[in-house]
Amino acid sequence: MEVLLSILVGLANGLLDLVMLPWTIWQWFHMEVLKERMVALTLGGMSSEFLYMMLSLVLLILVLSLFNRRFLKATVLSLESFNRRIGQFASWFVLLLMFQQVLVIIMGQVFRGNELLFSPFGMALSNAELQWLSGQLKFYNAILITFASAYTFIEGGHVRVDLVYGNLGYRSKRVIDFLGSIFFMLPATILLWWFAWPLVMNALFSQRPMNIFSDKASWRGVRLETSGTAEFTWVWAFKALILVFAALLFIQAIAFMLRNLWGLLERNESIEPHPSDPDTDVLQVPDDMPDINLGNPAVHQDTGEPSSISATQTPHQPVRATHQNTVNLTSKIAAPSLAPAGGHGTSTGAQ
Repeated sequence: MEVLLSILVGLANGLLDLVMLPWTIWQWFHMEVLKERMVALTLGGMSSEFLYMMLSLVLLILVLSLFNRRFLKATVLSLESFNRRIGQFASWFVLLLMFQQVLVIIMGQVFRGNELLFSPFGMALSNAELQWLSGQLKFYNAILITFASAYTFIEGGHVRVDLVYGNLGYRSKRVIDFLGSIFFMLPATILLWWFAWPLVMNALFSQRPMNIFSDKASWRGVRLETSGTAEFTWVWAFKALILVFAALLFIQAIAFMLRNLWGLLERNESIEPHPSDPDTDVLQVPDDMPDINLGNPAVHQDTGEPSSISATQTPHQPVRATHQNTVNLTSKIAAPSLAPAGGHGTSTGAQ
């Protein structure tokens, strides 16, 4: 009972902190001593006050979605559009990764060089060693995974082991996804943020090493952690991407929870848990369909009625050929004969 009461008090204080958040940010920017400002930042990211503020925000969005269907739909589409655009932007790093990998191979294997010089018009734009550029490819891959994981989840591209889920009904699936996002996906992202925060702070700032149980901080300045090797040395950047990864998946967990709630509340429409991109998943079907029925070109010509799409097909679905309209290209081709050339065309079936 005491634990439940403590959680309720924490959620109430978190809601109050959420309302006072603009004032808190204003006070933080107007702190006179930089050290106090940075200590408040390093401790605030993993504090219980920040946790309850985020939980109260999720609870507030959930309550508003229950009473306002338009708010629910707008929130789901906005959060998914945000993660989708970020993922599509991150996908361009695949092209950059491939281009840089080709340059590294050509410079190292063909020209036997150990660095890449690029100085157009005397401007030194690149003077990096190949070992540095090879390590930088790992950073591109980390960026791609970080920013595109939530987008991949929207598209349903993550690997999942299905033992029971596929045999359930529509509403049972929505209930499982709704509860799974609350009890598994949201806590997983919160724990990832909680464990990664002191790791990132130690990599960015010069201070006493922090851990998840630290309640004090001694900020001394900015110190970006690097490695002592000749490869890509931005260790701090790799660690900072963990926080970005946790934040984007937290946003997607909220969107997934609300989308399944939308599917449970909507009685007359089937809501897909993993929708495709509405901007790219549009198949334009022309009004005048050309006659490509090679098997029977006289179809639709006797009645004078043009071929049309059936009522069960939507404009976004491709027109599929039925069994009656399939083309049999071998129907009028004679079977090959085994008789010798110039001989009589006798059947060889009885021989």
